[in-house]
Order: sequence, then structure tokens, then C-alpha cells
Amino acid sequence: MARPEVSALTEEFYSALGWWTKEDEANDWALLKVAAAWVETLIDPVYEVVRERDGQPGWVVLLDPANCPAKTLPYLAQFVGAVLTPEMDEAQQRAEIEEPTSWKRGQLPSIKLVGARGLTGTKRVIVRSRTPSVGHHYIRTLASETPSPTREEATIRAAVPAWEALDYEAIVGVSWADVAASYKDWSAVKTAFTDWADLADTLPSELPEP
Repeated sequence: MARPEVSALTEEFYSALGWWTKEDEANDWALLKVAAAWVETLIDPVYEVVRERDGQPGWVVLLDPANCPAKTLPYLAQFVGAVLTPEMDEAQQRAEIEEPTSWKRGQLPSIKLVGARGLTGTKRVIVRSRTPSVGHHYIRTLASETPSPTREEATIRAAVPAWEALDYEAIVGVSWADVAASYKDWSAVKTAFTDWADLADTLPSELPEP
């Protein structure tokens, strides 16, 4: 049987067993398998946390939101008051710890930040205030950039106060053909919008009738 692939720490431990390993190959690598089961289950996870790396002291990885072990993210989140929810995948949890939306819960920058984390492409989140109620929003993302609208809605809802009357939908969005049909020339477009971001954030319902 081929020799099992094991971790570097297991190899170090196994080599230290000396003459006990001489007949291991003939015994189907039984000793190596036991060593791997023990080291890689109990010691490797601890070693990955306490070892020094890149000139940094041991344990520092626990305070690094980009590199700390996934299972320790809730531990790290408590230091910055980040709220991790079941809707978040690992990448979103790390992003939440780096920029906690709970610091500006329900505010426009926070809604856009948390909404963009589950998107692709330009990660555009379009927010419109609902009236007459203050603090209530219509939130739209582009369907082409939203892999899972259901997950996206759940993630955004978790980022706003419980009383927020949230209306979310993944939409097709405005195309250049829509803009060309709604404005007679380029000067009319420049008059209607302050910049490219303003144009990109336009909803189909906000364009004038052709």
C-alpha cells in the first residue's frame, strides 16, 4: 500500500519514533496512521494557532480576521462588536469583522457595505428611502450580480434594525438601450445625472417615458 500523506507535524513526530517505524511499511503503515490520527486531530489545530509565522509571534493569527481559523471567527468578532449571523458565509464573516456594520447599523453606508458582500461584478447596491416613514428603505441589487437573492435578502435584513420596513428585490437594471430611449441626446443625459455613479444607481422606474 502507498504511504499515506500526512502533515508536516505528523512527519516530525513519526520520525522521532525511531526504530519503532522500521517494520511499519510491512504492517500497512499502521503506526503512521495512528500518529496522523492523533497529531492531526489534537495537535495540528493548536500548532496552527500558536506557531510563529512571517516574523510574527505565536497566537497573533487569532487577531487577524483574514487568516484566523474559521472556527475562531466568533471569538475574534467579540472584540469589535461584530454580529455574525447564520446567513453569512466565511468570507462575509471575515469582512464583517474587518468593517463591522453594527457600528453604523441601519445607516446607508452599512446597508450598502453588507449588501455588496454577497454580490459579484460591480457589487452595486441601490438604496431608496421610503416615504413618509424615515429610515425605511427600498433596496435593489442587480440580478446578474446576485447569485442567491434569497440569501442576499436574509443577509441585508440581518444588517438593519428589527423595526426596519425593508423591501428588497434583485432586478434587471437599466441598460444603455433604456438610457438612449429615454433621453434625446448626450447633453440631456449629462443634465439629468451628476456623475457615472448617479446614472448607474438609476432604477428602471426612474427613467422618463421614451
